Amino acid sequence: MFSIIKRTDKIYKSKTAQNGFWLYILQIFNTVIPLITLPYITRILGPSQYGAFSSALNLVGYFQVIVQYGFDLSGTRKVAISKDRDKVSKIYSTITLSKLFLCLLTFIAMLLFSQIFNFSKVQYMSMLILYLMVFGTGIQQTWLFQGLQEMKYITLVSVISRTISVVLTFLLVNKSQHIYLYSGLYSLTYLLMGIVSILLIKYKFKIHFQKISAREIIIELKDGWYLFTTSAMTKLFGGIGITILTFTSSSNDVGVYSAIQKIPLLLIMMYSPISEVIFPHVSKKYLSSFEEGLTFIKKSSKYILSIVILISLTLIINSRLIVRMIYGEDYAVYSFLVPPLIIWVILSVLNNILGIQVLVASGHLREYSISFRIGVVAILLFNIILGSTHGMLGISIAALLAEMILTGAIIYHINGIIKKDKIKKK
Repeated sequence: MFSIIKRTDKIYKSKTAQNGFWLYILQIFNTVIPLITLPYITRILGPSQYGAFSSALNLVGYFQVIVQYGFDLSGTRKVAISKDRDKVSKIYSTITLSKLFLCLLTFIAMLLFSQIFNFSKVQYMSMLILYLMVFGTGIQQTWLFQGLQEMKYITLVSVISRTISVVLTFLLVNKSQHIYLYSGLYSLTYLLMGIVSILLIKYKFKIHFQKISAREIIIELKDGWYLFTTSAMTKLFGGIGITILTFTSSSNDVGVYSAIQKIPLLLIMMYSPISEVIFPHVSKKYLSSFEEGLTFIKKSSKYILSIVILISLTLIINSRLIVRMIYGEDYAVYSFLVPPLIIWVILSVLNNILGIQVLVASGHLREYSISFRIGVVAILLFNIILGSTHGMLGISIAALLAEMILTGAIIYHINGIIKKDKIKKK
């Protein structure tokens, strides 16, 4: 009994466990807050206005991915395996300047993109306001806190920021014409987190900017290229459906699909902190050997997938009831979209385990990127074909089919690495 208590106390005091606790608190807020505001906002804005907001948010999301550039993984890994504080400062300075450079490029690209496709005034203005999210992402340093395994501070900042945003949303947004106000409040959290994270890094962790050359920024961007393409493809997997609907269907359809898609996406958000906790830990294990890291992932994934499948089955069985409770009877008739999207989520979690925790954590970024390129080609083809012929249902099925192809590609590369590893040992 004493040994169990001692072991439990040791786990509790470990940095990995504490970091995991704060990451989960952060993700709970990321999960619960949309559930609080979404039923209210979808009713207040209405399907059409909510559809315009969702289209703008989806398009801005592409620019956000460009600015993140995969640094959430590559930066975290570099900091996690670095023991020198000066080196950490160098990584911090290089990545931050790289992100700000990408912010400038994406803002120019957004203005050009808006003119070429001649968006409506509502959509264009919403995109401009929501771009504050991209700038907030540019100065946000969550990746650094993850690498240092010091998530407590940024979690508290996020909780406070999101609480303020939610309270102001309920107090100020009360008619469909308030779409611009809602866009601003939606961006508020990202901006506040970015500003406070920079202050924490400077005054709490004593990490300071260093002089960085343009050459070092170019090298950093080259190093992160494979992860960036993977992150961009991940965004395509999650957002291509809304993008296709934006150009082929009405704002009403975009609003309905965007709302219902949030249900399976919340499940992914619940899993995300687990992935973030495991990643720096398993990255160190792969430094010893590929086999050691793989063994750890095999044991962990059994429990993770069991829980995900159990929750998924519950959501599928009660899909109509859940949609009715969250959005109302008008949306309940579209609950048939839930089952294929939920199965897509199960495969997404599996792909994260195989791709991020095996390929990326072990340093096989190229293999992961190649797998995702195959998946992107699949999802583009499926969405264009099925989306144009079967609308929202076609798009939800397209996501599922593409994820299946991605799973096969990742497994193929992992098997190849395992075979090479066995040959080296012989």
